[in-house]
Amino acid sequence: MTSYILSVLLTAGIFAILAQGLNLHWGFTGLINLGHVAFFAAGAYTMGILVTQFEVPLLVSFLVAMAVATLLGMIVALPAIRLRTDYLAIVTVTIGEIFRLVLKSGPGVTEYTRGSRGIRGFSNEFFFFRENLGLGGLTPDQYLLILVWIMVAVIGVLLWVLLKSPWGRVLKGIREDEDAVRALGKNVTAYKMQSFALGAAIAGLAGVFFAMDIGSLAPDTYLPIITFQVWTIMMLGGAASHWGPVVGSVIFWSIFNGTLFIPPEFLSGAEAAYLRQIGVGALIMAIIIFRPQGILGSREEMVLNR
Repeated sequence: MTSYILSVLLTAGIFAILAQGLNLHWGFTGLINLGHVAFFAAGAYTMGILVTQFEVPLLVSFLVAMAVATLLGMIVALPAIRLRTDYLAIVTVTIGEIFRLVLKSGPGVTEYTRGSRGIRGFSNEFFFFRENLGLGGLTPDQYLLILVWIMVAVIGVLLWVLLKSPWGRVLKGIREDEDAVRALGKNVTAYKMQSFALGAAIAGLAGVFFAMDIGSLAPDTYLPIITFQVWTIMMLGGAASHWGPVVGSVIFWSIFNGTLFIPPEFLSGAEAAYLRQIGVGALIMAIIIFRPQGILGSREEMVLNR
């Protein structure tokens, strides 16, 4: 039971960080991003490549990973933010899948990403810090769990401060009616790019922690399903709620991993996997029907006419 709780909390923390970035895009700015997994993968792969192939110190690689994810977010934002609603969704989900395929078989790229073979051996230095900090009594997962949840809190407070500022109020204005914000003399495109870049940086950090958790990198890990899981988490907790993604992530992964307790004589591994997907689908329907604003969301923050 202890290992189950530890596993759920660790995964929930990583996806809470990822959902916080998506919540900035959609919940507070109104940008439909269905390619969020691309920034997640960019952070993970940047860190893995720098550590294993260029021997860059791990802490530096963390910062560079966030910078690369930020840059990718800005590049994606240039064409994407000029689109609205369905068109923006189509473009972002396509970019996410293109990025995965480039990691897998892109000319001149697989030399660094190693294609389907993936990357390993980048977490050794990470756990070396545990010994130097006098935390040798902690298991690697416990050490990572503490760091992840510290970052969940730090990012949550940072976003709370930013979104209470005039900058955050402009983002909410764009979400509600960007034409009105533009009429007030605000550079809507610049604000959208800033939101996209910051959300991408947060996703890149989540990608680094995710890579540390699983201990390897492979392109097929970063499928579109990750983006849809994060959307479910955000909807469950409440879009435009500062702590909704955190609560949503804990509940989502508790339900998702609940099939581990089903005895094998009742359900095989494959059947349990199908049951997980059914449970997630039922959860989404329940949210939409009974509480569309999410657990911590408010109807006042919901945008009914985009």
